[in-house]
Amino acid sequence: MRVGIISITSMPSWGGAEIYFNRLHNFLLRENIDSTIISSTPEHENYDNGSGHYIRIVPDNIQEAVKKQGIKHGMTAIFNGDLEYRQQQSQAWLQSVNERLREEEPFDIGIVYLQTLYYKTAEDILQHLRPHFKHLITACFDVDGDCIQLLIHHSERNEPLLETLNRIDPALIQQFNKKRDAPSKWEDSRTQLARHGLEGVPFQLSLSHFNAEIAKQVNPNVNEPFVLHPVLSEKWWNGIDYGTHYKEVIDDPSEFVIGVINPVVKKGDSIIAQLIATTPYQFLMLQGGWGHGEHFLNYLQDHYQTTFPDRVRMGDYSQDIVGYFDKIDAFLFPSWVEGYGQVAHEALMRRTPVITTDYPNIKQASIGKGKYVSLKDYNDAAVWKEAIEDVFQHQHYWNFQANDGALMLLNRQAIQEGEFIAFLNEIMEEE
Repeated sequence: MRVGIISITSMPSWGGAEIYFNRLHNFLLRENIDSTIISSTPEHENYDNGSGHYIRIVPDNIQEAVKKQGIKHGMTAIFNGDLEYRQQQSQAWLQSVNERLREEEPFDIGIVYLQTLYYKTAEDILQHLRPHFKHLITACFDVDGDCIQLLIHHSERNEPLLETLNRIDPALIQQFNKKRDAPSKWEDSRTQLARHGLEGVPFQLSLSHFNAEIAKQVNPNVNEPFVLHPVLSEKWWNGIDYGTHYKEVIDDPSEFVIGVINPVVKKGDSIIAQLIATTPYQFLMLQGGWGHGEHFLNYLQDHYQTTFPDRVRMGDYSQDIVGYFDKIDAFLFPSWVEGYGQVAHEALMRRTPVITTDYPNIKQASIGKGKYVSLKDYNDAAVWKEAIEDVFQHQHYWNFQANDGALMLLNRQAIQEGEFIAFLNEIMEEE
């Protein structure tokens, strides 16, 4: 079986979708499946280094931008400019892919991340790719923020969003499908759900059951997406003797270290800032895949006339991400909308307690073992402060919960790995 994975961004940009694809790719290789990523990123020594079956088709503007700005900021060159420019860049890249893949035997299965390709219609993208793949799977990782805001608006107190989804008029959700064929502006082209469940592509891949349910509401006539949570490698559980040794309990709050990753607007930058300003804890922060940490420090300086240098440390997205989670005592993730929430998943795998929202994807990522703040209370910093204090005051309990969550995640992964291989084999049997 030959599998090709296509996204105009892949490693080493370190965004969530790119990491997911790289992990999926490496899992398939471990299962002795011939997997290849077709990527627009240049090889870079300190990231993935191009190992493990990569076909790199790097546009000239990306090569030049990376040379001038570095890999983290230079990779955004593909997204610069207006929608027409992005469509032109996507078309040029797809033509290059066509030329390169003509040199290859057709792949049995192609897994395509349409969200990062900007074209007049999703079908136009697939027309470029169909000759090179016997079967196509479209991947849907995100739900439009406007769609989630609509659900939150219609939800009742403490009602899970999935219940809200099933209760409201389906036409409210299906409105996110209406401009899939002729986006007139950038916002419309970002309608992620509209690119999932396309005619002639019977197979879809989703990161969560919540995303899958919404995708089904948007496109009720397509097949149910296959749900595959991120597949982690052995490094995430190496060195851990689950059930016999938990994290050390910290008595002094000034020595209690809270981790934060990618403090941007949709991941609660203002809430994080308020918590830094009103609590005694240490904060160890990573900038995230696109390097926005400097903006957050400027935000602190503007609002509080200090960056709290005695308690706030900012680092780059680390190669030793496992070691990062081992260094912190709790992980704070105040995100109100997520494609999945892989960092919550990762934190639990290292038995680090997670403080986050009850957003369904993050709750699935953390398998119900985190300390959750209701989306209805999202903007109330006092509620977040109480949540952190609960985790600090009851560390024995939350450390146990994190350990239990890690074991449950390991079990879920083992089951889903087998199910996904069976799913691919079923596709291979299709005419």
